[in-house]
Amino acid sequence: MRDSKVAKGYLPNLIIVGAAKSGTTSLHRYLSLHPEIFMSREKEIRFFDTREKCGRFSHGLDWYRTHFPVDKPIRGTSSPQYALFPIIPDVPRLIREALGTPKIIYILRDPVERLLSDYVQTVDENYLRVSFEEFLNRDFEKREAYLYSRYHFQLSQYLKVFPRENIRVILTERLAADPRATLHGLFDFLGVNPDFWTPDFDVRHNKQRTTRLIAPWFDKFAPEFMKHALREPVLRSRSWRLYRMLHCTARIGGVPVTKPAPTERQEVFLQSKFAADVAALRTFLKDPLPEWRQYEIAKPALERVIANPTDDDELCPLHQTPGFFDIPITDGLGGPIGQRSHRAGGILGGVLGEG
Repeated sequence: MRDSKVAKGYLPNLIIVGAAKSGTTSLHRYLSLHPEIFMSREKEIRFFDTREKCGRFSHGLDWYRTHFPVDKPIRGTSSPQYALFPIIPDVPRLIREALGTPKIIYILRDPVERLLSDYVQTVDENYLRVSFEEFLNRDFEKREAYLYSRYHFQLSQYLKVFPRENIRVILTERLAADPRATLHGLFDFLGVNPDFWTPDFDVRHNKQRTTRLIAPWFDKFAPEFMKHALREPVLRSRSWRLYRMLHCTARIGGVPVTKPAPTERQEVFLQSKFAADVAALRTFLKDPLPEWRQYEIAKPALERVIANPTDDDELCPLHQTPGFFDIPITDGLGGPIGQRSHRAGGILGGVLGEG
């Protein structure tokens, strides 16, 4: 890594790039406890986010350096937005140009589980009142929630710019199950004392809090400028306390939002969307990722979905899913039946026809 010392501070040599809702807050705090590591006090600086309303790239490197005033062997920060290509393009290139070859950590979670939590956060942080079914239907493949869960696709953007040995992929499921082993491996990757341990590593951070929809009274009586402040990210990025005060006030009396429990049809839909990406990730990591869903659809499940159409068909249109991503089909007992790249119009019939 290049020498980053300047008069006003230092540049980071560690970036946690995601994924959102996958344990980045806990990981950031764990790393900050190591005596050889300094993690930015503001977790998500978002410096390499070039979006006008919520990014800070225009602030310049001198401003960025002020967030790293301590000369420790490792100086790190976290911004899950850095794994949101193509909504935020060029992040790996900008990091390379500014920082050289820092260490990159990418913490992942079962893609569907991550998306379910992301839905709750999306409703919580935006002026939205949409059901989970509507969330899946409205330009689903353009949603941030979908792109955040395409891990291999996002990782491939970094592999175009950084050497493989500078990137470490870990699972939040393994961090929770065995923090000692996971952190030992990370510390070794970062070149700091791998045996450091504190009981604080057993504490979980940023747990799911109670979320509510915007209350009907706020919709009806609140001035338009208040509603606009909740719709746009400007207030959230410039005055977090003011935003949170308005955010909480608008939800007094609102209906609670809980993490969805997908129907069988929604599970088929979601696993089909992520199957190819998960398969590519498993191959790249040479890891079966047994903590996650299989991302294989059992033939009996498809038969039940077809035999029991619902009003959700327009919201979760499996029969119109382009490509269907070469998803493996099993007999429900673990045995493979076949695999086909099904095209729009009758994919379910094509799948069942392979039996």
